[in-house]
Amino acid sequence: METNSPTSTADAVAERTLSTVDRAAQSAHEAIDKLAAKAGPAVEKLRSSYSNAGETLRNKADRFGELEDEWVESARGYVRENPLTAVAVAILAGIVISKLTSSSR
Repeated sequence: METNSPTSTADAVAERTLSTVDRAAQSAHEAIDKLAAKAGPAVEKLRSSYSNAGETLRNKADRFGELEDEWVESARGYVRENPLTAVAVAILAGIVISKLTSSSR
């Protein structure tokens, strides 16, 4: 009866290695579970912030659209009330723009 045969030694080493690997896998699994538990609320917070930012941008875009409509209507009203002044301003603006964009040769 041999107690220290190569087969029994190899079996013991394999069993210890398997036990070590199992403990390492269990530790890694627990660490991942802890990380996931902490990451979940952070991801939800980011998702909420993203949603709030999108809603804020949509509201601001709507408000800018309303302002644009108000400005356009105001300009139309001014042109209706002061057509000659509006034409003179348009001509002046055209002259200024042409001077700015023309080459200085």
